[in-house]
Amino acid sequence: MTKKTFRVPRLLPLALSALIVALALRFLQHGGLRQLNVADVLRALHEIPLGGAVVGACLAVILYGALALCEAIISGVVAGPVSPRRAAMGGFLASSIGHVLGLGAVSGGAIRYRIYSAVGTRPLDIGKMILLAAIPYPAGLGILLAASLLIQADAAAPLLHTSAALARGIGLALVVTHLGYLTLVLRHRGPLHIGRYQVPLPTPRLTAIQYVVGVIEVTCGASILYVLLPAGIDLPFTVYMGVYVVSILAGLASGLPAGIGVFDVAMVALLPNVPPAQVTAVVIVYRGLLELIPALIALTTFAAYEIWWRLPPQRARAAAVDAAEADAD
Repeated sequence: MTKKTFRVPRLLPLALSALIVALALRFLQHGGLRQLNVADVLRALHEIPLGGAVVGACLAVILYGALALCEAIISGVVAGPVSPRRAAMGGFLASSIGHVLGLGAVSGGAIRYRIYSAVGTRPLDIGKMILLAAIPYPAGLGILLAASLLIQADAAAPLLHTSAALARGIGLALVVTHLGYLTLVLRHRGPLHIGRYQVPLPTPRLTAIQYVVGVIEVTCGASILYVLLPAGIDLPFTVYMGVYVVSILAGLASGLPAGIGVFDVAMVALLPNVPPAQVTAVVIVYRGLLELIPALIALTTFAAYEIWWRLPPQRARAAAVDAAEADAD
């Protein structure tokens, strides 16, 4: 009995991922795939204006810049010899590579461990940085989804295949959840005890920064795709934000790297007024600007860092600079 009870919860995430992927494949087979044509997608790619792609690239720079800055601020909160400069680099590498590989806290955490442990940071402090760096994204998703459902419930409900009342209820529940978390941060001092574990809570100042960075991250990511959509689409940004966040959540729940396939299918399904070929073309460019190009830059930077760090003079000098900068903060 004990053995079965232990195994079932471990299988639930895998079963959920398999179910979501199966539903996506079913939609592709019976709906979206039949409406798609390679020639139509290529034509839609050529129709995407260069100006929209340039704006999208600028938004990607802002997004990753905010994440790097947030990591640098976190390095000043967590004890350890990690300089803001090294933390900013670690934040960019971990977020860009981790986003593509999936399970960002795991894959991005491995990159952070490699970079931060090189200057003597304790594993416990690295774990704290990983945990604090993981908060902005879900915070931003929750806040923006709540705003979309509360402000534009009547318009968002048909796209999300739900009622306006239920949409408002979900939005209100999200607001209450975030208010509860913020109240906990403001009133609770010290780590939060959950059974045998102690979970460190961020300070109110850091929490505010995390929420701001999370809203910037999600808004910039959503805007990259939005500016690429065909002109003349009658879709207010506040309504579109709900569609985008729901598609992101579906991709995250699938467990696939970057929600590949599931996010794309969700966008096609939730934007019925936009031809599937155009949505597919826009998502391709979106993934290139937000995921592929930053990941290639990050991998090149990480490889150069590994080569540079193995040079004895540079390693000794970098360790001394990191320690001096950390002490100055």
